[in-house]
Amino acid sequence: MTETDSSASDYTRGQPRRHHSLYFEDGTLVMRVSNFLMCRMRRSWLQMSLKVENAIFKVHRSLLARSSTAIQDMLSVPSGKGPHDGTDENPLIMSGDSVVGWELLLGLQYSVLLNRFQLPKGEDLLTILPIVHKYCMEEIEANIIRELKATFTYDGFVNLIVASRLIDCNSLYQDGLQRLFKFGTFPTLEQAKRMGVETTHAVMKSASDHAVASSLAKADNQICRHCQHSTNWKCSHSSCQKPQRVVLSVRTQIDLIVWFIAITNHY
Repeated sequence: MTETDSSASDYTRGQPRRHHSLYFEDGTLVMRVSNFLMCRMRRSWLQMSLKVENAIFKVHRSLLARSSTAIQDMLSVPSGKGPHDGTDENPLIMSGDSVVGWELLLGLQYSVLLNRFQLPKGEDLLTILPIVHKYCMEEIEANIIRELKATFTYDGFVNLIVASRLIDCNSLYQDGLQRLFKFGTFPTLEQAKRMGVETTHAVMKSASDHAVASSLAKADNQICRHCQHSTNWKCSHSSCQKPQRVVLSVRTQIDLIVWFIAITNHY
């Protein structure tokens, strides 16, 4: 991407402006997506800066209305009678949404019209998920969750944990957690940051318990060198012919001590 392309797609600079690829002149719905971004300053973990995303989309009403009951309700107000009726003069305000999220979502919906439907992958799904959940796009949300569950990698399971928090779904969280438990390994630093302290602690404790259990299982499968039976820490098999420990009586022990002292004095 060139510097010009990069600046064209950066909506944190200047006044709200038309989206570079999703503003169609024949569109029937104008939306302004506004979002506050908290950005960490360099060289300090304490200083924060605030940026505002502002992008104006012009798309087709039917495209969004058929997949979102929430947007259907927003558009049910007769044109010209609402404070934000989806026109150039009074765009529909989508506050708190990600510009990138709407780019991905609208691109997905237009691809359906062109028979080129294909869900994004990985973290792009997580960018779309809060928007489809917020605006009750139930079918798209179900497809996203299905796609996330179909990825059987550690990062995929971490994505399930993140997704469960985005839509406040405990069953999805437990599903992701159990999958991480079965994986039985520690997360990387980046994965731990994404999961959060409590989840990382639970996963690391499970991985540690799994390692201990594996060690004990390995010890339990050892073969006794005396009787060739499977054993654990100490063979207790009734047929074991291992050398028996000789136990001396107290009288014999005293006689040996006296004998040792006598021999020592003699020399």
